[in-house]
Amino acid sequence: MPGLDRFPASKACVVALAACVLCAQAHAQSTLDATNLIGVPVKLPIRSMKDIRYSGIITQQFDYSCGAAALATLLKDGYDIDIPEVELIRRMMVYSTPEVVVKNGFSMLDMKKFVETIGLRGRGFRVNTDALYHLQIPVLVLMNIDGYEHFVIVKHAEEGRVFIADPALGNRIVAEDDFAKTWNGLVFAVLGKPFREDSPLLQNNQSLALKLRANALANGMAATPFVDYGLEKAVMF
Repeated sequence: MPGLDRFPASKACVVALAACVLCAQAHAQSTLDATNLIGVPVKLPIRSMKDIRYSGIITQQFDYSCGAAALATLLKDGYDIDIPEVELIRRMMVYSTPEVVVKNGFSMLDMKKFVETIGLRGRGFRVNTDALYHLQIPVLVLMNIDGYEHFVIVKHAEEGRVFIADPALGNRIVAEDDFAKTWNGLVFAVLGKPFREDSPLLQNNQSLALKLRANALANGMAATPFVDYGLEKAVMF
């Protein structure tokens, strides 16, 4: 093949082997000793893509429990109130019936009644997408996705994008227009005590694509790749 002579087979094998080692070690442990790979003593933390996607989110265990998982996430990450999803389902079930919950899930009214039992207040507001750009704390919203009603947490909105903590799909970014088509215009806020300033729900709410694009425009060149074989170049120098 053209150009193969410029990339010796031995070098190709070393690169392939290094990549395999990184992948294998990433699955086996939470840190990687990269000393033999890059020639200097260094150990790097490893996080899988799944860990990153679901960071700070309690994932729903049942088809009907998106509301319980979203509320559990908001209570834990926002107010240090750690109630497991199953326990939250049990305690909110007194405001509904198993038949209704399995069919429709929990409602904002069910959530409002529950949070009042733990000394907080639940408030629902009808707002437009502009209000999402001025949120002081994350809020729960109900989206209709292909006919399926699904609770998520809206963390922040910026530059036409809505940042979401989804108990089924993890942390994700949705275009504002697409979000507006699936949202009923209601938000549910939990109030009553200060929201954690170091909450995971308030961290990393920015679009990496927009950041790289802005850097490229500022530097007058294409964005430099920031990952090489799963290692962040910034920590190597």
